[in-house]
Amino acid sequence: MRLFTAICPDEEIKNALFAAENEAAKSAAGRFSLKENLHLTLVFIGETERCEDAKNAISQIEFPAFDIKTSGIGTFEKGIFFAEIEKNEKLSLLQKTVAEKLEAAGFEFEEREYIPHITLARKFAESENFNGAAVIKKLPEKPFRAEKISLMKSENTEGILRYTEIYSKELY
Repeated sequence: MRLFTAICPDEEIKNALFAAENEAAKSAAGRFSLKENLHLTLVFIGETERCEDAKNAISQIEFPAFDIKTSGIGTFEKGIFFAEIEKNEKLSLLQKTVAEKLEAAGFEFEEREYIPHITLARKFAESENFNGAAVIKKLPEKPFRAEKISLMKSENTEGILRYTEIYSKELY
C-alpha cells in the first residue's frame, strides 16, 4: 500500500484550485490533478504494509488547528506544476512533528527540504502564450483551515491516480 500524510482543503478551496488548473490547461499540457485529489502533502511514506503503525504514530500528535494560504504558482524540475503555499511556521512545525512521529515508529524517508505545495499537474508543459497571472487570479483568495492530518492511500487504477483517506487525526 502506498501511503502519505496530508492536509486536505475544504470543497470551496478545492473548487478554486481546480479553477486555477482549468485556467492553466487553456495554454499548457499535462496530467492535471483530479479535484478530489487536491491536497497538501506533509510526509510521503511510500510503499508499506504497516498501515496500523502509521495510524498509531499519527494518533499521538497533538497540534492546534491553523490557517494556510496559497501564494502563487510554481514548477519543479520534474514537470510538476503547483500552487505555492505562503511561508507558515505552524505548517513547518506540523510537518516536522509528523515526520518525527513516523520515524520513531520505524518509518524511513528521503532526506530533502520540505517545500509545501499543492500539485495541480504532472508532466506540465506551458505554451508560449501561457498566462500565469490569469492562473494566479483563480487561486483561493482566502486561507483554508488545517483541521486534521489525513493518512492517505494512493492507488493507480487504469492510469488514474486516486487518493483515499484511510485515517485522520483532528487538530485541536
